[in-house]
Amino acid sequence: MREFFYMFLAATIACLIMSISPSLAFVGGIGWGMLLLLGGYFVSTGSLGLIFGANILLLYGLTGNSILFFLLIFGIPSLLMGLQLSNQKGYYELQKKGMLSALLLVSLFVGLIYYNAGDAVNLQSEINTSLEETLQLYEVNGLMELYEQQGLDRETIINSMKALGQWLYMHMPALYYLQAILAVFLVLNLSAYIARKKKLDILKHKPFAEEIMPWQFAWFVIVALGLWLWGRDDLTRIHYVGSNLLVIAAPVVGYYGMACLAYLWRGLTPKLRPWVLIVFIINILVLPIAVVLFLCMLGLFDSLLDYRKLAHKKEDEK
Repeated sequence: MREFFYMFLAATIACLIMSISPSLAFVGGIGWGMLLLLGGYFVSTGSLGLIFGANILLLYGLTGNSILFFLLIFGIPSLLMGLQLSNQKGYYELQKKGMLSALLLVSLFVGLIYYNAGDAVNLQSEINTSLEETLQLYEVNGLMELYEQQGLDRETIINSMKALGQWLYMHMPALYYLQAILAVFLVLNLSAYIARKKKLDILKHKPFAEEIMPWQFAWFVIVALGLWLWGRDDLTRIHYVGSNLLVIAAPVVGYYGMACLAYLWRGLTPKLRPWVLIVFIINILVLPIAVVLFLCMLGLFDSLLDYRKLAHKKEDEK
């Protein structure tokens, strides 16, 4: 009963943070999701459902229709992971179910936005308004004059802002998907961190350096790249579909590329590590885009070639 009270109180506070402070909504959502996930271990499924139901009523009373966003991004995926945890499922089973549910729910959310075309138009107008406010801040703070002194005229800056606004609008679906992926990732990994610190026998996973991207995801990247190239000349809808898919895939592939890099780092000698680190930092500062592409390619080809598994085999043979 004590665990239920603490969970109920903490989840209520997280919901209040989400609804009252927009700037802290994402942080509050992560906290809410962690409580729902770990609730699968500390309280019964019935108690977890009661907490979730009470939270929904609270959020609806405070935010109205805005509750849909919190539900789809944080609530339902975390609740499903919590129920999976109560059934003694492991980390990777929770990861799979959580990501799949989040992606499906965000697809529903994005579909509703485009079905109600007015919402998409309002979003575009909000983006344009935000960019106009940014330009006004540039004027007030003297940044516009600073850019002009560096050779950038006012028209170029305004056109760049408009291009940024158009890019954000055309890639709105990808940004929603990335937010959902990040939410599930943080909820699951922070919960696993807490479980490890509390020495709980749950949410155990492999070290970061041994994480590897499922090879099936490589086909997702290939299809996305094909669609992006197919409609690139005329900037058709097919092109933007592929572009959105690439924006979604890039952080995922880059994450596994960093895991592969961490594995390679472990194999370096102590004397070589400082020099490799210096070269890597210089490349990040001078060629950041090239570094991002390198990490993406590393993660992609590692999933196909399974380099780290081959390395273990070689070590065993020796």
